Amino acid sequence: MSTSTPTPRTTGPLTVSAVPPGLPPRTGTVPMSRNRERPAHRPQAWTPRTNHGPAGDAAGRPPADLSLGEQDLGERARAERRREEERHVRSLARIVALACVEAELGLRPARQLSAWLDLPTYGKMVRRADLASRIRADGDATRGRPQALGARCCHAEDGVYEASATIQLPDRVRAMALRIERRRDRWKVTALELG
Repeated sequence: MSTSTPTPRTTGPLTVSAVPPGLPPRTGTVPMSRNRERPAHRPQAWTPRTNHGPAGDAAGRPPADLSLGEQDLGERARAERRREEERHVRSLARIVALACVEAELGLRPARQLSAWLDLPTYGKMVRRADLASRIRADGDATRGRPQALGARCCHAEDGVYEASATIQLPDRVRAMALRIERRRDRWKVTALELG
């Protein structure tokens, strides 16, 4: 059996072709096949949006998502401020109601109410406490101190609340209705009815 060895191929010398002299000039278009032309410079796949800022778009309209977000934040801030006001007014109604009952029973000087009541309401409460002290017998003392059970408030108008509070006495429960208004930067009771 005879074995044949492959004969190696001989290649000719490598040649480098010269650059053809007639290259197309560098212009805005590059010729393509089938007589179509495409731009030599392709634009980017994305283009940055124009930032119009908070004033809105080019037509002057505010951005929808920004205005809704600002409105939502504004409403949340107003609601939180209203809740904080209501907490403060309820606390004030409870304190004032308890102090008025204590002043009427002789457990507290009526002059301490001047910090919470406006002048006409304060005068009314002082007269009531004075009358109660005349009616009360000298040996009549309460068997226990009154306690505030709770208070509620309702927003009447801007800076004005209507409130009610209940006070537990040893023998009964008393209720008070109050009108609380903001005077400069303080809340004052401008009217009260003690039952």
